[in-house]
Amino acid sequence: MEVCGKRTETAADTSGDLKKKEERMELRITNPQESWLTEQILWNNEELKVAIAEKVKDYKTIAYTEDSLKDMKADRADLNKLKKAFEDERKRVKKICMEPYTKFEQQVKEITALIDEPIGLIDSQIREIDERRKAAKREEIEELFASIGFQSFVKLDMIWDEKWLNATVTLPKIEEQMKSRMYQIGTDVVTISKLPEFKFEAMEVYRKTLDMNQAIQEGQRLADIQKRKLEAERMEAERKAREAEEAAKQQTAAEQKEELAAEKETASGSVPDAPAEETASIPEEEPVFQLDFRVWGTSEQLMALREYMLKNQIRFGKVE
Repeated sequence: MEVCGKRTETAADTSGDLKKKEERMELRITNPQESWLTEQILWNNEELKVAIAEKVKDYKTIAYTEDSLKDMKADRADLNKLKKAFEDERKRVKKICMEPYTKFEQQVKEITALIDEPIGLIDSQIREIDERRKAAKREEIEELFASIGFQSFVKLDMIWDEKWLNATVTLPKIEEQMKSRMYQIGTDVVTISKLPEFKFEAMEVYRKTLDMNQAIQEGQRLADIQKRKLEAERMEAERKAREAEEAAKQQTAAEQKEELAAEKETASGSVPDAPAEETASIPEEEPVFQLDFRVWGTSEQLMALREYMLKNQIRFGKVE
């Protein structure tokens, strides 16, 4: 558009220029056209399939022997040669088909590499801006955490959610989640305080992990250990009681055996020996006399006489 002999750009002119620029940056395939690209490679597929099937049919029924080893190797060589002929042709056709594409692919990659360079520069700046934004938001989250009034053992890292740094997550939403977590921690603490045993140990685990299940499991583990310990102590006490009972029985049996031996000795006419020190204290002012005599009586009578002398502090012993 011209005004007073001068050309002035209009919106239509600008739009047209942008359209021309976009057209220059549009990838257009001029040769070959899609209609030219072959959909399939035509060759005598069916004819060869029948001929090859007929040829290999005989090989399936041949029963080779050790004497025909030379023929076996010759047949294998013929079949490998036939297979190689088909493979070579397949590779030749593939190369023909792929050559223009391979060149086209390399050319496109050269162009996309030019585009990747500014993309990388923009990405690095976006990351830098995003890191600054996240750092500023983390400071706000830390201030929010300090203002809520969590339990003294709760640290921000213990409840941290990386999603809080997302631009779409607002501070009011984070505050709501923090308070919900704080109330849950309070409920967990009350639950642990009501455990029948090992509540202190369970609480120590919870203070470190904020994991209710782990804390309960630790309390249960310690309770199981305590039960096994008490059971072991009970079994040990029972064992010692049995041993003591057995020792008492053996002692009683030994005493009974000694008494029986004493009775037999008494019945044979001799008075049981008295212990050498089996004497009572005798008042010093009274004189002590010695009298030797022999006594006859039953075992019961002799034992009664012995008890009498002991009771009355009369010293006695065996007559030599």
